[in-house]
Amino acid sequence: MRTRKEMKKSGRKVVKTHYVLLVLLCLVSIFYCEEFGFAKVMAESAYEITSGDGTHQSVGYRPLKASSTAVHEQVLNDIAEGDLEAGEEKADQQMEAYEQGKEEDPVLGHTRGQLAPIVNFFSSGKFYLELGATLSSLTKSKSIGNGLLVLLVGLISIMIYVFVQNLYQAILRRMFLEARMYENVPIGHLLHFKLVRRWVRASLTLLLTNIFQFLWALTIIGGPIKFYSYKMVPYIVAENPDIRPRDAVTLSRRMMDGHKWECFVLDLSFIGWHTLGFLTLGLSEIFWTVPYSVATYSEYYTELRKLAKEKNISGADMLNDTYLFEKDEEMHLREVYSDIEEQKAYIDEHRVTLPKTRAFIAKNFGLWVGSTEEKRAYDEVDNRRQQIREDRAVIKGRIYPQRLNPRWQDKQNRIVRNIHFLRTYTIWSVILIFFVFSVIGWAWEVSLHLITDGVFVNRGIMQGPWLPIYGSGITFILILLARWRSKPAMEIALIVLLCGVLEFTTSWYMEVTRGQRWWDYTGYFLNLDGRICAEGLFVFAVGGAIAIYLLIPVLDAMISHLRKGWLVPLCIILVVAFGADTIYSHFHPNMGEGITSYTDYKKPSQANGSR
Repeated sequence: MRTRKEMKKSGRKVVKTHYVLLVLLCLVSIFYCEEFGFAKVMAESAYEITSGDGTHQSVGYRPLKASSTAVHEQVLNDIAEGDLEAGEEKADQQMEAYEQGKEEDPVLGHTRGQLAPIVNFFSSGKFYLELGATLSSLTKSKSIGNGLLVLLVGLISIMIYVFVQNLYQAILRRMFLEARMYENVPIGHLLHFKLVRRWVRASLTLLLTNIFQFLWALTIIGGPIKFYSYKMVPYIVAENPDIRPRDAVTLSRRMMDGHKWECFVLDLSFIGWHTLGFLTLGLSEIFWTVPYSVATYSEYYTELRKLAKEKNISGADMLNDTYLFEKDEEMHLREVYSDIEEQKAYIDEHRVTLPKTRAFIAKNFGLWVGSTEEKRAYDEVDNRRQQIREDRAVIKGRIYPQRLNPRWQDKQNRIVRNIHFLRTYTIWSVILIFFVFSVIGWAWEVSLHLITDGVFVNRGIMQGPWLPIYGSGITFILILLARWRSKPAMEIALIVLLCGVLEFTTSWYMEVTRGQRWWDYTGYFLNLDGRICAEGLFVFAVGGAIAIYLLIPVLDAMISHLRKGWLVPLCIILVVAFGADTIYSHFHPNMGEGITSYTDYKKPSQANGSR
């Protein structure tokens, strides 16, 4: 068995090789699955350094009972007890605290930002009150409605915990185990348990483990001992989600027999890093210590697994995902992935040869000039070519071979890679995509203003129901970043860069030409001159990725079914209307309260001081 120092060295190497991916995976676990409580508490405490007015005056730690999470739970308890007035009062006080900047949460409950009204609506408990009122109206009884609300929220909370938050322990370990052996870890492997049809079994195994740990914790002495006895369960489930819950717990106990003190010492070896986490208010925990510790324990599990097989302990035969820990021979992989030759034959037979100019435009900008039938053939060949690239990476030992997983049933159950986002777009599709997302952006901002202030405001500088910055952003992403579409990580990074440049220059140009800003992010976390901010760029990155890889391909498929006799006139009418609006708005821009900034507008009742 390798020494502690050797395992930690290997763990550091894994984290450095896959740094961005592993940090992002751990962020989900820290903030949404709450596995690494110390890191989250430190991150929350970091927000308390800054006082409400944004000046660095004092350091304090917010009591957990005062958090917004506790407030919405208190509101739900009040509803369950039939005390709606108390619930409404707590929710209103929490919303007022958000609006006045008295309470900021590092993840939820922002006082500013486009997501703030929606997030605060849920975190303050307002959502429960509205849902309870709806159920009461449907059942014609407040008691029945409130009872159904509590039952529904309870069931949903349990389902999310069991099948998402708790299972993420094993999902995270699975990704780390793949990362320690393979150069590339496709993000789609997060759905491994779903793809091998063992999502429920794996979830129940981890649930049973938590129940056992809770019961043992009641004995005080048994709690710490069983904490280490069951420590390998998430790794066992990550390797074999088909294992029965009791068998996984028993196997972990046997693997840890004689190694619990050793594991405890391994925990202690991170004490220096945890101290640094305290001093850096959680930053070092988030960006290094947590992924480093998980990577190290992945190495430790590998060693315990090896020992278990050498000693032939009972149940070790269930640890049978061989290629998580060693690479297969290339010759065998070529046999397993022999259909590559079939794919190559298809490509050779259906290859679409384009003139140099058309080929350049299609490859670099994703635009198509030609017949629809020829476009479909070109896109199909492009998709199959990408499939071959990924399969070749598997054969070369750079990606875990999913087809060799022992729970893979037959060829019909192989992972189907949804790569239909590799497609070209006609000019007519691009035009309609621009308008669809411009209208969606307009509806989004108008809805937010309607929700927060109860007043309809036509957002943006133009008169029509569109905000071209949304349509332009999506169109630029679609065209300018087409070349990198087959590389999602690069595509997302470039989306952030492109949208940041676009939003910053648009803000600057509108202020220079109009003498007024239409948005201002001053006071937001990581903002640049109030023109762009981290929150906005994050929304653009997530929204842009969803649009490029999911929404737009579906939209384009729908557009392709429209008759050209309808499609072309529709696009022309929209372009003419937009052009006329642009000219008119140049001389008569849409301006006024609630248009250039959410914070500038106040309802009449608020303007005179009443609420």
